[in-house]
Order: sequence, then C-alpha cells, then structure tokens
Amino acid sequence: MSSTLSILLVQARDAGDPMAAHERKCFADGCALSEDQFGVFNVATDALIDFDVTGFDAVVIGGSGDFSLVEGGFDWHQDILTLVRRLIGVGIPTFGSCFGFQAIVQAMGGELDNRDAHSEVGTFSIELTEAAGSDPIFGDLPTQFDAQLGHNDSAVMLPDGLTHLARSACCEYQAVKVGELPIIATQFHPELTREGSLARFRNYVENYKPPEHDVEDAMAYARQMHRPSPHASSLLPSFIDEVRRRCSVAAAL
Repeated sequence: MSSTLSILLVQARDAGDPMAAHERKCFADGCALSEDQFGVFNVATDALIDFDVTGFDAVVIGGSGDFSLVEGGFDWHQDILTLVRRLIGVGIPTFGSCFGFQAIVQAMGGELDNRDAHSEVGTFSIELTEAAGSDPIFGDLPTQFDAQLGHNDSAVMLPDGLTHLARSACCEYQAVKVGELPIIATQFHPELTREGSLARFRNYVENYKPPEHDVEDAMAYARQMHRPSPHASSLLPSFIDEVRRRCSVAAAL
C-alpha cells in the first residue's frame, strides 16, 4: 500500500457539466484528501470497456446531473448497473452518494420511483436504523442528524443483500450497506456542506424553482432551507479511515 490513497470517482455527467469539477472538489474536501488523489471515470462519456479499478484503493460514485435511473432513456443506463455489479464482485471499498445510491439499489434488483412525496431538496433530518449502530462507518453518528439532499428519484424497495441503515420523514431508504462488503451508499450527500449544496442548487436552479419565481427568489428560499450538516460530513472521513485500515491489513499479509 502506498502512503497516499488513490480514489476513483465514478461520475455520470454530460461533457462540460460544471458540476463535474465541483463534485470532484467536494469529494476531495469531504474525504480530507487532495484532488490529485482522485481519478475520474465518467460513465456517461467513457467506454465501459476502459473501466478499471486496478491501482485504486477505493471508489466513490457521485451524482448524475440531469439523468434519472427511473426514466432511463440514455444509452449508458445498463453500463452504470454493470459497473456497480463489477465493484460488488471485486469487493473494493465503495461509497455511493445520491445517484450512486440509486445505482446500487437498482443494480441489485431493488425498485426506484420518482414520486413527488419522496423528493427532498435542502437540509433534512436523517434517522439511523438499529442496524446502523454496529456499522463501523455509521456507528459513531448520533441517532438523528442533518444532511444535504437534492433528489427526485428514490428507492422504494430494497433488494435482498442490502442492509437498511437510515431513513428520513419523506424517504424511507436513506442509507444501505451491501452485505458484509465495505460498500455503503447514501441517498443524501455527505460530500456537500451547506455552501456546497447551495452552489449545486444554483447550478440547477431552473430545475428546482417554480416558474413564477426568479433566480434570486429561489436562492433566498434555498438559503432558508439549508443548514450546516457536520455529522453527515463525518461519514466520508470515517470511510477513508476504514479504507486505510483495510489497506494496512492487506499490506501486512
């Protein structure tokens, strides 16, 4: 194991999406790592045949911009599911956020929907399940904490093989773990601070705001809907600590 971790960021974003660079920076900051420790594979623009986790210590799967796994219709839909199944098969430490969470659920046979009642944009309270108490990543969190969210698609049925770790008032499935593997995912965004979430909101403001509101009205409302989320932000450093521990164990064998 090298002293410097190497992480692969899997993205699903159109070429030129300014949130691609923003997402990489947010994950780097959230993990307390440098951006140059993150390689990038964009499943929306890169050929799946070129996907290779060799040389990486862990994978994070980020957001998707304008893409929905419920609606589908894009030519790489099956590619992201195949990619996720490869990660599960290899068992490499993986953290999925938002779209990454949904991709893991769908790849394993779960069900997604985009009912308005489950949509969340802003900062919301997350409640851990009993199963989270014994998890090495979630176990040190308080039973309830705030997190940043921005999603329309949601998991409405988990497949066998996923452990349910967290919920919110609007969305029952907020965090999962894949069996005993070091693969976890959250519907919420632990890589986003309040400021990062507001920047993401501004970029997609035309998707979020009512037609009768202008951008500044929407941003004023968004600022009221966002709070700091320090406990959620502790998840990625805990994940990285677990990656380091596993690398140390592997190096000692």
